[in-house]
Amino acid sequence: MLAVLASALGAAFLLGLRFQPIESGSMEPGLREGALAVVAHIDAADVEPGMTIVFADPLAPDRLVAHRAVAALPGEPPAWRTKGDANAQPDPVPVQAGAIQGRVLWAIPALGRVVTALRGPQAIVLLVGLPLALLVVTEIRAWRGRPPRPRRAA
Repeated sequence: MLAVLASALGAAFLLGLRFQPIESGSMEPGLREGALAVVAHIDAADVEPGMTIVFADPLAPDRLVAHRAVAALPGEPPAWRTKGDANAQPDPVPVQAGAIQGRVLWAIPALGRVVTALRGPQAIVLLVGLPLALLVVTEIRAWRGRPPRPRRAA
């Protein structure tokens, strides 16, 4: 199980994918609150209407938002009008090209809640300490279960 998880995470990082927890219901029913979105880098010039993009919130730049690009706005640099699927109105501020972080490829239901809960020391213990402890225990069991080596005659 750990090998599969490590392989999947390693492949995701090698492919440049990131993971983004969905922390609100603004994109329901497509992206449910608590899901974990798999995000790929996208050049702002390649964004098309209908894509769900992840961007730094123009009103709170330290917060990431996943909303649908609904219309390209004229001008330089490019900007996008965005909207959450469950929201009645588009977002109040356009998203500039430089704020776009990536495109949502798919989402894994409920896994975002786990990621959100595992921040700080708890994440280190669970994601590093637990696998390390399991590795140590399995190695000790394997070492104890080996038959003794025959001694060579002098």
